[in-house]
Amino acid sequence: MKKNINKKNKTIALSLAGMGLMLSLGACSNVGANAATVSANVSNKDTKGNTTNISVDNNTVSINGDGASSEGNVITVSKAGNYNFTGNLDEGQIIVDADGDVNFTFNNFSISYSKDAPIVAKKGNLNIVSADGTENRVSDKRAANTEDENGSSESSKEAYDAAIYGEADINLSGNGKLTVEGGYEDGIHSKSNLSVESGNYSVTASHHGLNGKTTLVVKNGTFDVTTVEDALHSKGDVTVENGEININAGDDAVHADNTLTVKDGTINVAASNEGLEGITVNIEGGDITVNSSDDGVNAAGDTEDGSQASYAINISGGNLKVVPGGDGIDSNGDMNISGGNIFIDGPSDVGNAPVDYDGTATITGGSILATGNSGMFEGFNGNGSTQSSIIYYLDSNVTPGSTIKLTDESGNEIFSSADQTQSYNAVLYSSDKLESGKKYDISVGDSKESVTLESGSNTVGNRQGGMGQPPQGGNFGGPQGGGNGDRQGQPPQMNGNDREQGGMGQPPQGGPQDGGNGDRQGQPPQMNGNDREQGGMGQPPQGGPQGGNFGGPQGGGNGDRQGQPPQMNGNDREQGGMGQPPQGGPQDGGNGDRQGQPPQMNGNGREQGGMGQPPQGGQKPNQAHIDDSQNSKNKGDSKKKNNKQKNNKKTENKSGKEQ
Repeated sequence: MKKNINKKNKTIALSLAGMGLMLSLGACSNVGANAATVSANVSNKDTKGNTTNISVDNNTVSINGDGASSEGNVITVSKAGNYNFTGNLDEGQIIVDADGDVNFTFNNFSISYSKDAPIVAKKGNLNIVSADGTENRVSDKRAANTEDENGSSESSKEAYDAAIYGEADINLSGNGKLTVEGGYEDGIHSKSNLSVESGNYSVTASHHGLNGKTTLVVKNGTFDVTTVEDALHSKGDVTVENGEININAGDDAVHADNTLTVKDGTINVAASNEGLEGITVNIEGGDITVNSSDDGVNAAGDTEDGSQASYAINISGGNLKVVPGGDGIDSNGDMNISGGNIFIDGPSDVGNAPVDYDGTATITGGSILATGNSGMFEGFNGNGSTQSSIIYYLDSNVTPGSTIKLTDESGNEIFSSADQTQSYNAVLYSSDKLESGKKYDISVGDSKESVTLESGSNTVGNRQGGMGQPPQGGNFGGPQGGGNGDRQGQPPQMNGNDREQGGMGQPPQGGPQDGGNGDRQGQPPQMNGNDREQGGMGQPPQGGPQGGNFGGPQGGGNGDRQGQPPQMNGNDREQGGMGQPPQGGPQDGGNGDRQGQPPQMNGNGREQGGMGQPPQGGQKPNQAHIDDSQNSKNKGDSKKKNNKQKNNKKTENKSGKEQ
């Protein structure tokens, strides 16, 4: 069925200018030079099991067989069966409206249309075979759609959104070549299942390249896909079983709203915003290279029904190389590595990390070499890790070309690499060659350190940052009993381990534990820019009585000091945990004379300071805003598209706009 789409301008400025160049290339091709001219006489006899031949000569359609008819340059297939196409049909269309399987064989055939989709399967499964040794082309010459499918405009029109569009299944096979130009939106779009068994494909599109709403399966074939948005896309699952796929994408290279699985084959992503993305990403084999301006491999997205997703990245085999501008491998949940060889080159900026996760990261097999900036650098934290790993923090940035080397105590080389293209000051390495209890030397250029491995994660070198020290002379806002709290806490020296790195920092110096006055302010935590709560609570106040918590008086005394919010680095999650409790708030009664301050936000998708500032000495019911950080934890993330599915659930929308 067609969809009635009311659209308003959406800012695709992304690469529409480039699409003109891509689509103009198709105009240079003239396929079907040796197409045969077949008599226009249509046989009325039963041709069940036979093939109906449809040829085009001088833009005139001839049909020999049953099940198809033509009116001008529009060919309608109304019966299931086999159809062979030859010739070049300019400004024409093929409409499939049949029960069962409709099988097309393209034998040096080309079709183009500037008013609607060139091939529309309204009903029936469409199977397209590109005959061996042939070159075929389907060109949607409509201008790129720049309107929002969920908006409204003065002009509304019905449109099918792909060069090859089907309401039911679409299957592609054969050993010939098929070029598809999706000028309006997608190259190939099935509202059900899209499967590719074999063939040689060149796809350009102003939206998605290959789009299977329910599933997209690539069993084999060779692909060159250039798109403004996703190259391979599904609202359900995407599976790559084999083949060679070369991608240049303006958004995701391969995107599944649900599960993305790579079993084998070669995937080369020359450019993308994000490389591989799904709620669950499984890499079981293959050779994968990802260049991305944001995350290379990303477990993210929203469920269709709005329920909480269970995010995971599982790598059990294959070779994965990522050169990211954002995080290398980023899971909003867990990360499990049990096999394969992983090489992550960057990022070089302080705001991202080669490995990033919200849950646990476990390694039980395979190997990983990751380099990047130490600001958000993470290793493996899962208790289930059976393989040792090393994090090496350097004193300064290393320029590309320096050699990273690991040797055992006998001088035998475990690995070496000089293939990095981005600067770095931190290195993560793990493989089954590492043995707990043995000594190793790790070097980068002229820098060298030794480490005797323990099980789990091992850290060499230091980095600064993390959480500030609690106040000198106060426990969570001041003394517990008498005495004065007159010293300020100092931030801890961090070793750069994962997450809450400094714990609480140093306990207070010289602060009494029973009573007294609290006359100094606690300092906010100094953040190292990691994605999670790194410093826990931030600095409590200096010398205030214990009752300053949440701004409500719990005991006696006055709450006359303001707590300070954590210092945020502007990343996506809560960085400083609770922020500073109030200075000097009494525990039970007394006066509450100060207001708590909200956390300092950087405008990204989550709360950055967690709890923000509790009120200064105010009553507990009037405490500062406490947002539900758990619910917001996975909703934003500038790297995970805001509502990736775009929630196109309008029942009257039939153009395939469900992505």
